[in-house]
Amino acid sequence: MSWMKSLPFLKPRPKPIPLSQVPSSSTRYRDDVHLIPTPGLEARRPDQYNTWPLTWKVYGLAGITILTGIAVEIALALSNKSQGFAVPDRNIFAPLHLKVSFLTSFFPVMFILPLPIFWHTADYVLRWYQPYVVLSQGNARAEESLMMDYVLSSLVGTLVRVTRRRQWIIYWSIMTALATNLFQPLAGALLTIKSVPITEPAIVKGTTTLGLIPDLNSLNAFLAAAGFTEAAAFQGLPDPPFINGGWATGASQADDSGDQSTASVDTIGLRTTSNCASPQSAPTIDSTNPTNFTISASLSDGCSSVVAFDPSSSEQQYGTAETNPVSCGLPADFPQQFAPVMFWFYHNNTQNQPQASAVICRPTLDIFNVAANLDLSNNSLTGVTIKSTYVTPNNVTGDPLDGRVFNAVLFGDMPGTDKFIAARATAVGSQIPGAIFRFASQNAGTSLQQYFDSPDGFLNLTSQIYTQHLAVSAKGVYFVPTNQPLTAEITSLQNRLVVDAFAGHAFASLLFTVGLVSTATHLAHRRQRRLVHLTAHPGTIASIVALTSHSGFGELLYPFDDKKTIYQKLDKLRFSLDRRTGAIVASHVDDGDELAMGAIKEAYRDDEESGGTDLTRVGSRAPLLSNKGTNSARTSRGPTPSPPHTIQLGIGVPYEVEPLVYERSRSASRSRSPHPRTEASFRDSQEA
Repeated sequence: MSWMKSLPFLKPRPKPIPLSQVPSSSTRYRDDVHLIPTPGLEARRPDQYNTWPLTWKVYGLAGITILTGIAVEIALALSNKSQGFAVPDRNIFAPLHLKVSFLTSFFPVMFILPLPIFWHTADYVLRWYQPYVVLSQGNARAEESLMMDYVLSSLVGTLVRVTRRRQWIIYWSIMTALATNLFQPLAGALLTIKSVPITEPAIVKGTTTLGLIPDLNSLNAFLAAAGFTEAAAFQGLPDPPFINGGWATGASQADDSGDQSTASVDTIGLRTTSNCASPQSAPTIDSTNPTNFTISASLSDGCSSVVAFDPSSSEQQYGTAETNPVSCGLPADFPQQFAPVMFWFYHNNTQNQPQASAVICRPTLDIFNVAANLDLSNNSLTGVTIKSTYVTPNNVTGDPLDGRVFNAVLFGDMPGTDKFIAARATAVGSQIPGAIFRFASQNAGTSLQQYFDSPDGFLNLTSQIYTQHLAVSAKGVYFVPTNQPLTAEITSLQNRLVVDAFAGHAFASLLFTVGLVSTATHLAHRRQRRLVHLTAHPGTIASIVALTSHSGFGELLYPFDDKKTIYQKLDKLRFSLDRRTGAIVASHVDDGDELAMGAIKEAYRDDEESGGTDLTRVGSRAPLLSNKGTNSARTSRGPTPSPPHTIQLGIGVPYEVEPLVYERSRSASRSRSPHPRTEASFRDSQEA
């Protein structure tokens, strides 16, 4: 075992300073901790004082913090799934002049407010207990124990000191408390009110269904359609309700659920197609008869048409002409109102020469079951989705039309002998080509001559305007009034309480982090403070006096000492908590004693962790010395030097340490005599 004597911490420490050699300027005092009854043997041991952050309640707080983070993530998932949460359409706090933005930030902040308060309190308690934790470890300097203040000092200074001293438990406690300051701004940004499009099933009332109108031969529907088409071409009007391009759908009525509400209604849709095409070659003009010109045009498949007019009537003329049914693959007696039509246009060019243009159209009609997308504010048709072909028997695809489609500009013998109806037919036949011609002549981007010079100059205009006329005519001709329920889906902008994605994830992550880190921090602190047994609130003056009244070193201080003076007086003392009584005790250490005190401290730690001898402090001896087999009773007449004592360092090597005894700086007449019963009790406990 000789090798063990070479260990630095087992080398004999310097001899303590005898009382006769203590300089007059040295710190001298005498304690009487040995007079304190042993708690649990000679006096009742009070219960340990533990405020709530030092009990299981702090783990409950950590659990609540983590559960709050889980609740935020669940709320965010539900918000994303259902596009937020329903709220009343009207602000019920409006009479109090409280805005929605205030409410959505105020209540979350108030709800989360207790958590930062509790966590700051828990951090305050850990910083408050830190001096006692350091004292429980023994051999503590004054600056690290008695004079250490982590509560009232600046937070930055505290972080610097705990980092320098490697007190990581306090460091993470402070950091988690600071992190909770972000709870309130994140909670305030968590909720917001947004107008979100919400789709809900509904039943709407269908007001029209497929069928020929009874007054078809009056041509009123065709005339109204031609009038609207002409006005739309000149005024740039949008499509009328339930019309979109070549689509016409059944009309319906739905409650407008709010601004920008839309509906998808299952109804009947008619798709009209103009199928217009330019002649294979430029139309020819036969001007043999100066009062009766003819224009001839023919498509690539041979479908042709010829029209005669008097050029002297006007230099600019237009109109609608029927095609030759046979040339178009139709029977010779095919009714004019269903046959293909030719729109023709005439004028004198810049050389004052006659010039013509023509477009031949073959309209068709298709009927489907559709989902009509409607803007409920004005019933405009925004889109059509085909669901299936309409096969229900009706008088449009069946008798009497048998699938034939009105060209909506020529009517054959439909007017009969009624001159008013005949005038309507003439008006319709001229309004559509007139709208096309005048739109071309008033187009700012293209001159009228350019339309005539181009082989397809009038094709696009004719297709656009004629298709609109066919759709508006179909709505007025092929739908009859009805009253039947229709299934629909109404989409409306509703105010929804939405959880912000960024704030939600950030808030939940912070809650998880604070909960987990705080749990680990308090578990570690629980183990670190296992040797601290305080029985009263340590923040009161009475409790501080109770912990130090028998320690003696308080006699070195004066009430008017400042911080620097106190530090100088306590600099050569090392402090600890007495393991028998819990009192704060001190021992004087000269410069040469540091190595021995460090070795004894490490040995004590090893012995405590291995469950070895309980080294207790007796009287004014060093706090880590054993007093077995000695009589340390004192009298008021002054200290009596004791022989060296042997301590066991936990590794089987005895080590002799001479106890240090210091006189009080006060006169012997002011020293206190121990209570006889207390001193006798203490001797009995030591002998036992």
